[in-house]
Amino acid sequence: MKKYKKKNLNVLSVNTFTLVLSIFFLTIGYSIQSKSFLKGTFINEVFIILIPALLLCGTGKRTEVLRIKKLSSINVIRVIIIVILSYPIILLINGIFLNFLSTFIELKNFSMDMLLKDESLSSYLFFMCIVPAICEEVFFRGALINSYDVYGGKFAILMSSLVFALFHFDIQNFIAPLLLGIIFGNLLELTGSLFASILGHFTNNLIAIFATKYLDDTVFTYLKHTDLAQDIGSLQLYIIILLFLISIVSMVLLRLLFKQMDKEKRLREERLGIRKRVREIQSIDFFNFVPILALIILYFIYYAVVF
Repeated sequence: MKKYKKKNLNVLSVNTFTLVLSIFFLTIGYSIQSKSFLKGTFINEVFIILIPALLLCGTGKRTEVLRIKKLSSINVIRVIIIVILSYPIILLINGIFLNFLSTFIELKNFSMDMLLKDESLSSYLFFMCIVPAICEEVFFRGALINSYDVYGGKFAILMSSLVFALFHFDIQNFIAPLLLGIIFGNLLELTGSLFASILGHFTNNLIAIFATKYLDDTVFTYLKHTDLAQDIGSLQLYIIILLFLISIVSMVLLRLLFKQMDKEKRLREERLGIRKRVREIQSIDFFNFVPILALIILYFIYYAVVF
């Protein structure tokens, strides 16, 4: 007799796993990563995020839970363009958030010193782009969105993004992961493929590494010496204005891309004879989210102790 495989993972189990893994990440994971950043990152991503996620997904059919489906060539291009267009918007919002945060706390300068070390580009691509993209998307967009989906698609994307941001345990790096999580979650929903969010995550990390390692100093130096920057009298204000203008154009283009992808998703479902999912969305059982509440408390305790 064929064993029944449920479609949605148990919410309480997933949230409890998330809390336990976050504790492992802050203790054992931190100790490992402090000895060797790149190798430590690999160990943490695989053993604290990926393997537990695959174990969780084993209670259902993994390929369906994780939505392992082929990504079309056109959507590959769209995903890359969407992430590139989203980058200045996220930089702008994150910059505004940090400026607001600085009125309450003293911000730390977390320059990515490890990117200045003499490591090969292939090491950065593997340890900081490919590995996190696969491992984190399997857990946060695969397992979490699947379990939260019983409360509705929008809630699933937003809640998984919040957990994704909390899991970074860095209040100065909270907004960016939150916004990226929302983007990756929507890419998953629109394409029906986890490969879309993996590609999006990889693209974002790739941009971040190249920008930090090769472009930041050059770009800042160039902007600082432009006539407009000198007229304004503030490089920071000049960059904000520049990002704001670029973000407006990006948002218009993003809206067009998302509308087109949503339209194609509907046509694809009609062509395949898939009716729009009609089901009663469950009311939220707050008991299932007690582990997430504990994660939030742990987040602020960690911040108070470390920073």
